[in-house]
Amino acid sequence: MTINNELTYSVGKHTAYIKINRPPNNYFDAALIESIADILDDLDKETMCRSIILYSEGKNFCAGADFSKSNFIKGQNIYENLYKQALRIFKFSKPIIAIIQGAAIGGGLGLALSADFRITCKEARFSANFGKLGFHQGFGISVTLPRIIGNQNAKLLLLTSRRINGEEAYKIGLADVITDKNLLMERAEELANEINTSGPLGIQAIRNTLNDGLVEEISKVVIKEANEQNRLRNTEDFKEGIDASIKRREAKFIGK
Repeated sequence: MTINNELTYSVGKHTAYIKINRPPNNYFDAALIESIADILDDLDKETMCRSIILYSEGKNFCAGADFSKSNFIKGQNIYENLYKQALRIFKFSKPIIAIIQGAAIGGGLGLALSADFRITCKEARFSANFGKLGFHQGFGISVTLPRIIGNQNAKLLLLTSRRINGEEAYKIGLADVITDKNLLMERAEELANEINTSGPLGIQAIRNTLNDGLVEEISKVVIKEANEQNRLRNTEDFKEGIDASIKRREAKFIGK
């Protein structure tokens, strides 16, 4: 089913497929996240659906926000227009498997972290590059990244803005499966089928217990993240970080 030209989904026997179609970089915005959340709301009511595979068309999974066009620079209220929608994704009751075939950067990493599992390949790239922009992380990354890879690894990625490949991501637990790029969907479907053979009500209950407190934590942290982003958006360093990113040069920060 086509939601619009940029997002489609279909439902198989027990697995639903959601495809982001903004190639090659699949930049996100509030409208895209809201559409994904709307689909998940519908799938929550679909009793035959037991798992979801989230993937993208093109070179990258999601390279974050397109700062050359984004309202982030103009001071748009992030919490109301983006993270409020992102929170809806975390409220979904069924397992989500994300296929990361290329870059998952910034908010794109946040979207990848909203899934229960990540299937990747050595060509993939992961980065919480907010520091390099003179910015602060969002999308609940303050909670999800430490939960998945531990506080020390999360601090290392956030404070360095380091970009790691799929093999490194798998090594630190950021990815759950690593495989050849042409086998990504096959491996994702294998994992989905393993999940689907169990009792769906039991799976949802188990998942709910393991995720206990997650939604509540994220609902609080996205407000703090947005406040920090709004504050930093008015700094010279943020303007410099964005300009450097767009022009693909090294930023020269001044601490103002």
